[in-house]
Order: sequence, then structure tokens, then C-alpha cells
Amino acid sequence: MFAKDASKRFGGWVVKFKGMEVEFFAFGEQGKRVQKVLVGGKPLDPERIYSVCACERDGDPDTMLCRIPNVQEGTNTPYTLHQTMRDYLAANSPVNPTPRGYAKALDAPATLLTQVTGVPYDFR
Repeated sequence: MFAKDASKRFGGWVVKFKGMEVEFFAFGEQGKRVQKVLVGGKPLDPERIYSVCACERDGDPDTMLCRIPNVQEGTNTPYTLHQTMRDYLAANSPVNPTPRGYAKALDAPATLLTQVTGVPYDFR
């Protein structure tokens, strides 16, 4: 999501996961940014296989989801994030989402949601 050089960003929206907590340096050196990861309140176990929900990109192999390599047993669902969001917003609008703090940048303000600049909208 973040990188010292914004042109090297990778990934999607850092504020959208649940059940996991991450502390990281948003602008630190690549390979040294992540400081702590908890899943279900326990430290990430590099030997364990976790389930995730991610996007699918046309042309990617079955072992790649949303640029995440080495995926095992990937499964497509009959719904899309876009349709899920439309359905949710139709039933729950208006919304005023508040980041829950599952992702904590150690070198940036808590209000920083993106490095994207030069667009006609704001993240608040």
C-alpha cells in the first residue's frame, strides 16, 4: 500500500481487513516495513496456511490472487466485491466509515489512508 517511493506501492486499501492487526513503517525501506502482525490476536505464524479473501485479476495464474503469489486452493465465489458493496450501500446508506485501527503506521499520522495525489477526491 505504502512505500517510501509512492511509485513502488503495491496492494490495495490497507484499512479494509478484519481479524488481523499490523504495525508497519509506511515510508520505510522495502523488506523492513512490517514490524508486527497479529492474526486473531496471535503472532503471525510463517509455517501456517491462512485463508484470505482477495481479488482476481484476468490473466493471473490460479496460484496468484490480487498479486499475492503462491496461493493454494484458490476458490472463486459467485459474487464480486463491487456487487457486495452496491448491495451493502443500498441497504445501509448513508455510511460514515471509520478506520478501526487494525493497521497502524508507525511513521505517519493515523489519518493517512493513501499516498495517491493529484486526484479530484479526498479520503477522509
